Amino acid sequence: MTPDHLNVALIGATGKVAAPAHLNGLAAIPGAHLYAVCDIDATTIDPLADRLDAKAFTSFEEVLADPAVDAVDLVTPPHLHSGQTIAAARAGKHVYCEKPMAQSLEQVNAMILFHEQFGTTLMVGESYVFHHPIVAARTAIENGDIGEVLHIRETKGPWMMRREEASRLDGLSHEASAPWRVDPALSGGGRFPWIMDHAPHFFATARYLASGAEVTAITAHSQIGTTASEQVSGTGAPTGHAITSVAWSFEGGIDSAWNQVESSQEAVSEVGFVTTVHGTKGTLVVYGEGGGAAPGMRQPPAVVLYRDGHTRVIDRENTTDRVWISNNNYYDSSHQAALQHWVDSILTGNPVRYSGEDGRSELAATLATIMSADEQRTIAPADVPAEWKAYHASER
Repeated sequence: MTPDHLNVALIGATGKVAAPAHLNGLAAIPGAHLYAVCDIDATTIDPLADRLDAKAFTSFEEVLADPAVDAVDLVTPPHLHSGQTIAAARAGKHVYCEKPMAQSLEQVNAMILFHEQFGTTLMVGESYVFHHPIVAARTAIENGDIGEVLHIRETKGPWMMRREEASRLDGLSHEASAPWRVDPALSGGGRFPWIMDHAPHFFATARYLASGAEVTAITAHSQIGTTASEQVSGTGAPTGHAITSVAWSFEGGIDSAWNQVESSQEAVSEVGFVTTVHGTKGTLVVYGEGGGAAPGMRQPPAVVLYRDGHTRVIDRENTTDRVWISNNNYYDSSHQAALQHWVDSILTGNPVRYSGEDGRSELAATLATIMSADEQRTIAPADVPAEWKAYHASER
């Protein structure tokens, strides 16, 4: 590593969903040099390495043994995160670890501890809090534009994939293209695998807009219906469970809620991820990942403030998204912003804005959500046992 240069190895580089955003993001960061790419299949990793003029690896251990590697970017399934992050710390490598950070708080605590012991930087890849509209909304809140935050409401509506993205994925969904997201063991989510992947996003967004307040209590609602894995496989048998709504409280009295809308695109006015922040003086409407208007409707600005009977645009747009039909460039620009921050933090020696401790907060809330749905009662994240996992080997 030099004062202005970081050699990065991308692990899980041939993945079809997040990996391309990481490849595009790293390529656009002046201080990052994509030195190596790693995946288990030589027939796919070698052509990628040739195209990028990078070194090819099929072994993570060999990546860590290469003294030229300064840092690793983990775009691997959650069941691998803990072991890979700890091994990288032992090897003196900085780590960017995609969320969810791990499968238990015990694993997370070890990940944080090892990086502290070896003096390396650990950042968790939570792209939502680096998404330009969400950052703009946080700035508006800090400026006092809505007064004191009272309530944060988030909705995950249907996502609309661009034709080019659907073609790249051969018509498959993101879940089918990254099947660990709907696997009980690989995701670590047990009966609710998909929520293990998405809940860190909505908890991180709400906590960011609540100025870092911690979640004190969570109540999750699950419905009997088609599981995400059944939707991907196409069986559609209504035998599984899905968490469709979550309500929680922050310290300081802020209430929050998340709801998943499973209507068709034609049945809703808004698509993608939408957040409404109510305050004592005003309200913000923020369009996040894939957020925007349904087909045939005019695309709204990315962030709008409602106050004193007037409307003010806070953030007009964030260019055109590569993945979703939206005016919010989530997949590339948000990942690039997060990776840029990671690289800059390492080169300057400054702390990262989304640390292992932040990842632990969101994982605790996510596990409490699954426990709440399982036990049908309110759960405090602080009461989730460190060793508890939503998925257990006996469930295989």
